[in-house]
Amino acid sequence: MIDAPFSMARRSPSAQRGLTLIELMVALVIGLIFSLSVLLVQASLSKQNLQLSDASQRDTQARAALDLMTRDLTNAGFMLGGVQTSCTVTLAYDSGLASNQNFFEYPVSAASQPTTLPTSSSLGGSPNASTYPPAGSPNVSQMVVIDSATSALLAPSSGGATTFVVQNSTTKAASGQGALKSSQLPLSTTTGINPGDTALLRMPLNGKMVCFRVPISDVGPGGSPSSTYVDSKSTQLFPSNAYADSGFQQQLVAAGILPSGGQLSNANLIQSRLTDLGPATTSVVQAVVYYVADFTNLASASGGTLPMLMRATINAANDQLVSGPTPVAAGVVSLQTLFGVDETNSGAVTNYLSWNDVVNGGYGDDVRSVLFAIVTRTLHGDPNPNYAAPPSIPVPSPSDSGGPGPDKFTAYKPTSAEQQDHFSVIESEVAIRNQLWPH
Repeated sequence: MIDAPFSMARRSPSAQRGLTLIELMVALVIGLIFSLSVLLVQASLSKQNLQLSDASQRDTQARAALDLMTRDLTNAGFMLGGVQTSCTVTLAYDSGLASNQNFFEYPVSAASQPTTLPTSSSLGGSPNASTYPPAGSPNVSQMVVIDSATSALLAPSSGGATTFVVQNSTTKAASGQGALKSSQLPLSTTTGINPGDTALLRMPLNGKMVCFRVPISDVGPGGSPSSTYVDSKSTQLFPSNAYADSGFQQQLVAAGILPSGGQLSNANLIQSRLTDLGPATTSVVQAVVYYVADFTNLASASGGTLPMLMRATINAANDQLVSGPTPVAAGVVSLQTLFGVDETNSGAVTNYLSWNDVVNGGYGDDVRSVLFAIVTRTLHGDPNPNYAAPPSIPVPSPSDSGGPGPDKFTAYKPTSAEQQDHFSVIESEVAIRNQLWPH
């Protein structure tokens, strides 16, 4: 048998055919479409994650701010009267302020923004901070001021007597006009009072307890403790015309404590009580202030400014900044308050009033709760070009659902720069326990 010679079969050129150009292009297009789809899904997920993160961050900060405000509001008025009757209102004076040199100190109050802090220190705590919204805006935001003591120990460090009775004496008073037209206040004794202390003068007046913030600049001639009067001259925290100052008279009328055209007399001061609160620089009586500021050093993704809810603490004895202002929540565009009052002592809130109506109605010591609303916006605009913010963001009020009124919150109107933003409203009501306890 003859073996056939070994031979390997060879494939023809046509059998070695690869991808054609058309097939390669089709494959590339399919790959590009798939990659583009993955990228689009990835971008969409990233945007959704950004929006969820934005909303979560904003919600977390807003609720943390809510808890902080709630804690401060529950302390409103705490120990402002020490162990004595609390003040309905305290009248304070500061010539270092640009305006409203005579102003009220209530357990809690509100003022419309834009305004300045009731302090001689700068407003923002940052050169790039200013109140929000700007002047002329249709939107509403308020500055909420909460006065309280950080400790029940209001006695001065000397441990001396803290309460002194005003006497019917004109010996040291200027021009024989008594204490009314003099910053010299005659007392039964001044033992325990030192220059640099601050005090509250409690004066019963028309059924209310009105107080004056009294800085002690001198105790008798050369500060002698054996003298029987204190002096408040040579200080920017007391008017030169003392208790007869026209600003004090106007404030008492505005607070509903004096009738229109009414004036104080020396008889009102006699037998009133002066409580020494100790050195003004270490006073435990403080004012916590919440307000909205526009921060340009915390720029948003679009390069604009970012509104922030701010918190500052002020020494209520000398109007000096103690701490802050500190940002507590980003994206807050409006802080609004309504005050629940019980003007009939029924034990319940009978009306919700704006602060102006509280003062105009003389209900300063009838406030039982504070209902506040915070309007926030997203920190990043919606990426959907077809999205547009609503023309108005409603802020619900109790009277909207048939509850007591008559005053209401004001709806927020997004600005032209906020048309891609989403908004939310958070509300909370806090009982003012230190206003409730005396009743």
